[in-house]
Amino acid sequence: MQHPSVLNLPTCSANDEHAQAPAPIRQAPTLATPTPEELAVQLRREGKSYAAIMAATGLPERKVKLLVKDVPKEISTPFSKSVNRVYELAIRAQGVKDYELRGILHEEYGCDWNALEGRYESSFDSSVIKRVKGKVRERSDSDGTQPVFVMDWVDDQAPTASRLLLEQSALSLMARVEDAVNEFMELHAIGATEDSEIADLAQRKQAYAARQHLLKLVSGLGTEPTAKLLERTTRVTNILQGTPDAEAPSVLGTEEKRVIPKPSGTDHFLDFVESQGWLAAPN
Repeated sequence: MQHPSVLNLPTCSANDEHAQAPAPIRQAPTLATPTPEELAVQLRREGKSYAAIMAATGLPERKVKLLVKDVPKEISTPFSKSVNRVYELAIRAQGVKDYELRGILHEEYGCDWNALEGRYESSFDSSVIKRVKGKVRERSDSDGTQPVFVMDWVDDQAPTASRLLLEQSALSLMARVEDAVNEFMELHAIGATEDSEIADLAQRKQAYAARQHLLKLVSGLGTEPTAKLLERTTRVTNILQGTPDAEAPSVLGTEEKRVIPKPSGTDHFLDFVESQGWLAAPN
């Protein structure tokens, strides 16, 4: 349902010692308006006719035909429409974020609701993303533009500082991981009292495996879900410990699957606000 965007709630007085000045709003970068000639080429790529291009740009027919003579008229497909939309964002000063690119592909290719997982599943895969990026780069080469594909974590206002902070954090985390592995090996190294090549090789393999296991537990990016990994390793260590019937740890994700309904889009908070009479019609 439609809701007015103004909340009719009590406001703080000017003398309220807790009142604070509103935080400054970041201004989005302004986008350069394409020239009629650039717009003509863009519209032709989108499959527009000469008449439609003339009407949109105000250019004469002879000029339009000359501009778009070597520009292929694309068939309207999810792929071509995705390329057109991604291209326009990628050549901006701030580039195109990964979530924006994937959002376009979701809209053009569609997606299905997985009731068991409780999430949308895309009707495209990584190969489509690669092809779209490749086509955008090809178009940019011919147009003399520079596309930029930006990771979602990048701060538009401070891109270098945001990257350096994560890199420094990664170095700190990896140093802590190495400390943990060294501590583990001091306590649990195989053949710690032996002095042989066989024992040395076994210890190096053990340290590598311990590091990989630790990273899987922390990141959840192993080949199997973290819940299954914990369940499997607990079962093995219980058997080796001689306590095969010991209770395994409670792990999220091991409960019986249930059907999760598709989101309805209803905003229950706004429904409640309206029922309380807190909404005022916009001026």
